[in-house]
Amino acid sequence: MDRDRVVELVVRLFAGLLFGISVLGLVFALRDGEGIVTPLFAVYLTGVLLGGVLWNATRTPVWQLTFFGGVALWGGWEYAATGDWFSLLLAVIGVVMVVANLLNLR
Repeated sequence: MDRDRVVELVVRLFAGLLFGISVLGLVFALRDGEGIVTPLFAVYLTGVLLGGVLWNATRTPVWQLTFFGGVALWGGWEYAATGDWFSLLLAVIGVVMVVANLLNLR
């Protein structure tokens, strides 16, 4: 197995692990009666990441708009709910990436 194939396999396994952890977080949030918006965003983002990695789509404009749009919405939601500056930073980065991708589509 060559080096590129090993790296690809490790990245796919890591993305799958992140998705699995996110789903578990959602299950525990539902079980404990906690808020589910943040765990839903985590499942969405890690699911989009896993799909992009599995189908080699992370460089396509549609995938990037889908992923960074989710980052912007998640960061905005978290900032509105908590006022955390890191969440605001995520929202701003997500919006900047969406705008950059939209400008590239022109």
